[in-house]
Amino acid sequence: MKKIARISGIYKSSFKAIMDGREINCKLAGYVNSAKEELPAVGDYVNLDDNGYIMDILPRKNQIVRKAAGKIISEEQVLAVNVDHAFVVTSLNNEFNLQRIERYITFLEIQNIDCRLVFAKADLCDDIDFYLEQAQNLGQSSSIIVTSIADGKGFDEIAALLSPGKTAVFLGSSGVGKSSIINYLVGGNAQKVKEISAHGDKGRHTTTHREMFVLENGACIIDTPGMREIQLWGGEGDITSFADIDDLSANCKFRNCKHDTEPDCAVKGAINGGTLSPRRLANYRKLEREVRAAKLRNRVK
Repeated sequence: MKKIARISGIYKSSFKAIMDGREINCKLAGYVNSAKEELPAVGDYVNLDDNGYIMDILPRKNQIVRKAAGKIISEEQVLAVNVDHAFVVTSLNNEFNLQRIERYITFLEIQNIDCRLVFAKADLCDDIDFYLEQAQNLGQSSSIIVTSIADGKGFDEIAALLSPGKTAVFLGSSGVGKSSIINYLVGGNAQKVKEISAHGDKGRHTTTHREMFVLENGACIIDTPGMREIQLWGGEGDITSFADIDDLSANCKFRNCKHDTEPDCAVKGAINGGTLSPRRLANYRKLEREVRAAKLRNRVK
């Protein structure tokens, strides 16, 4: 008799799954396709037999996929599946990087995943407005949540999105505070977190694999290891986070303006006038190329 469970952790040769409110160990049945793209991912609903073997994977609502880090041969890596919200976490210190944030936003947009930005460690920042001003052109101003572990600032906003039956994933570089945020939300030491380093202002944690936690109200949280790189892979959504450039493009002389040497280019005019960063246009062009490649790759699978 098959029983439905949800994958909560993945290890070298086994899985953890949540079934009937408790976590159990399970393994992949020998005859199930063990090709990497067919393996269960954190957040998957699976059918188990009476002995705890995974018989098959139920259809996914969505999935967050990136190019596997450090691979010379292109290979996809599924980070989480069946997700309702994604929180991109960055800390208000030297780790803050607009280009990286834009990449995360685009990465989630093309996979049609709702994205919220979490600016962490506000209690260690002397000038929060400086970072908020930098983020003004990200197109996500209504989705930025500033948090502080010291006084609980911003956690009510996150918790409001974690309603029963919903699943959220936390993404970001190593040391930005993801595990501290999850500990706070879960109400315990779900992940061990090391002290902030006096040299470089970075926290380090021991998250080395993806893992899902269930809150008391039934909402689920997926933690992920810190990612040094995030390369676009699959997806069919469009980029909407560069609305400032799209709006300017509507005023260019030519409809197919490449914003390069064309006359009367509103985008180049904004750069020359100091209202648009050359960095932002360069990143927009780079991400546009990657999105086209990701969509093509998805269609020829």
